[in-house]
Parts: sequence; structure tokens; C-alpha cells
Amino acid sequence: MLIKKFMNIHNDAYPEPIVRLQNENKYLKEELKEEKGKLENTIGILRRELEETKEDNRKLNNQIKHYLKKKEKIYYTI
Repeated sequence: MLIKKFMNIHNDAYPEPIVRLQNENKYLKEELKEEKGKLENTIGILRRELEETKEDNRKLNNQIKHYLKKKEKIYYTI
């Protein structure tokens, strides 16, 4: 651990490919974090839309039931 801290302070001690890979790794971690945030946001939006769709479906089902009962009453009164 002490060696790693020492080598982080002195980047010249690392060969160039290692420094390049460390920079790429740091960049990829940042990209991953950003994409994860975007996906979590999208999932939240989709969940809300799904709940709205379920509620709309429930209302439509109730309207259909009401219409069928009304239709049945009219049929029996004739």
C-alpha cells in the first residue's frame, strides 16, 4: 500500500503503458457512473409510466363493467 501511494505521487516511476491504462480505467469508471445514473433515471420514468398505464387500465375496466351492467339492465327491461 505504501509503495502504491509513493508511486502515485511519482508518476514517472510508472511505465507509460501503465499510466495510460490507469487514465483509461479512470475515464471508464466515470463513464460507467454516468451511464448508471442515466439508466436509473430511465427506469424511474418507465416505472411511473407503467403505474399510470395500470391506473388507466383499471379505469377503463371499470367503465366497461359499468357499460355491460347498463346494457344488461336495458336488455332485461325490454
